[in-house]
Amino acid sequence: MKYLFFFVLLTVSVFPQNKINHEKLQSNFALKESKAEFRVNLLNKIENTFSSKLNHKTEVSWQNLFYEVGLYLFKSDNIYKAVQLACDYAPKGSIKFKRSLAEIIITLYPTDFEKTIDTLFTTTNDPTLYSYCVHYYLKNGSKTNEYLIAETKKRFGKKNDLWAKIPQINFLVYYLMNSELETPPLKDILSHNFIEGKTIIYTLQRKDRTYPGITIIKKPNGEFVKDENDSIFYIQQLALSVTNLPGYLSQGNTPQGIFSVVGFYNSPTPSLGPTAAVLTRIPFEVPTKLWYHSTVNNNWNINNYKNLLPKSWKEFLPIYESYYAGLTGRRKIVMHGSVDDLSFYDGLSYAPLTPSKGCITATELWNEADGKNIKSDQAKLMNAFFSTKQLYGFLVVIDIDDKHEPVTIGEILQFIE
Repeated sequence: MKYLFFFVLLTVSVFPQNKINHEKLQSNFALKESKAEFRVNLLNKIENTFSSKLNHKTEVSWQNLFYEVGLYLFKSDNIYKAVQLACDYAPKGSIKFKRSLAEIIITLYPTDFEKTIDTLFTTTNDPTLYSYCVHYYLKNGSKTNEYLIAETKKRFGKKNDLWAKIPQINFLVYYLMNSELETPPLKDILSHNFIEGKTIIYTLQRKDRTYPGITIIKKPNGEFVKDENDSIFYIQQLALSVTNLPGYLSQGNTPQGIFSVVGFYNSPTPSLGPTAAVLTRIPFEVPTKLWYHSTVNNNWNINNYKNLLPKSWKEFLPIYESYYAGLTGRRKIVMHGSVDDLSFYDGLSYAPLTPSKGCITATELWNEADGKNIKSDQAKLMNAFFSTKQLYGFLVVIDIDDKHEPVTIGEILQFIE
């Protein structure tokens, strides 16, 4: 990690002056033969890993492959049979294995293994796994909110509200009790400085993250970045995890709330591509000195986070989701592009945007013949970010409402002009 920050600091003074020319971006991972090879390798891993005996020595390899096939929403007979075997093995499995099993069921087979979810739900005291199961029930409607609230408080300490001291459970009960809570005035947070002289990136999403949101950027002087037509700059982005679980949970959607922007980097992960990414950090992920862009390093305190917010937002619990997500251990959420094989997501409403495991993604299209970039909204985002000349600040993620359609810039302009 220290080398990553060295890279960021080294390049901050020189890279922003050089705009990314998307036509010069190239990825061998985008080549037709590379995609074919990746698919063959994935099928081989599925065959080899899931044909091995499942025990405490092989759990990790099964978990890792569940993660990978889930990321690509990839189904096959072999995967289905593997999930069946994993369900039988689950009572003997580690808590991490049980979480990975619940994730793959929620992601790929949400109607097929409810008995296993029932068993996990009734036997676990792990807050994350328990929350996975509750959200499974919320999606299929098989248990009432009232029952789940009562069971949750009973399981994790009803006396003296002990449940409220567990971050996952505190937020879970909020979700069960406050699904219709109204969002405070957008104008108040869009005009807010947070900290003087810093760049602010806003990602405005729907509660239903299968609908794309938009991202806009505010310069340190309070003006929003504009494009070459003198209109407010924006790009479409997806803040959806393949699990579509809430953001306070590991592997869930991008959490609502405030992230610290600490520069940019180029990921070594081939599927994320060669385009630079905005480097963001969640609370608890880095020292407070770096996160708050301060000269003083303090202990983490939710009141310091609260003090960043405008008055009308201070008591709105969803805007604290990133804080609670950091408290539960979520890490490595950034704003990146993609060279993923789009055929994995054929027919999905948000394509060519691609889901992730909690990051915020932008559309990138690549030529399969030579690997060169055809379109990069990620490059547009980075160029707009670089134009602020201040690569430190905050990212603010907000679910603006529960409409079932993509967010448009027209909805937002009334709050910033």
